[in-house]
Amino acid sequence: MSEVQPKSILSEEAAMKLRAASLRPTRQRIAIAERLLDGRARHVSAEQLRDELVAYGQPMALATIYNCLHQFEEAGLLRPVHHAGDAVLYDTNLGDHHHFVDVETGELIDIDPGEILMPELPELPDGFEAESIELTVRLRRKS
Repeated sequence: MSEVQPKSILSEEAAMKLRAASLRPTRQRIAIAERLLDGRARHVSAEQLRDELVAYGQPMALATIYNCLHQFEEAGLLRPVHHAGDAVLYDTNLGDHHHFVDVETGELIDIDPGEILMPELPELPDGFEAESIELTVRLRRKS
């Protein structure tokens, strides 16, 4: 993939964010960055992103989307959230927070960490340190 010249202000902003993360701004990366790095907190699957790109006239192979999402993750631009079986959503909110997950729809909803009182952690195994704490509350509609 070669670097492309952005055509709009939105594209230029996306390209700048990619360069700042040491990623070359290719056409595919710019298209994805325009959707995901616009400052909104979102949870999106690769399939949802593919559908969005098609709706905006920018169809892209699912394998390319996965490759770009993994590159964005490695560059610290997104965070994967594993929430149901093998399902992975990519979270654009990189700050500390927790999630509600609707087990019927798979929808994730952010929970501000200030709303959760965490008890003291149990003793960690020898040789380990806590990297982060993520709480997921699984929700099901009342019958």
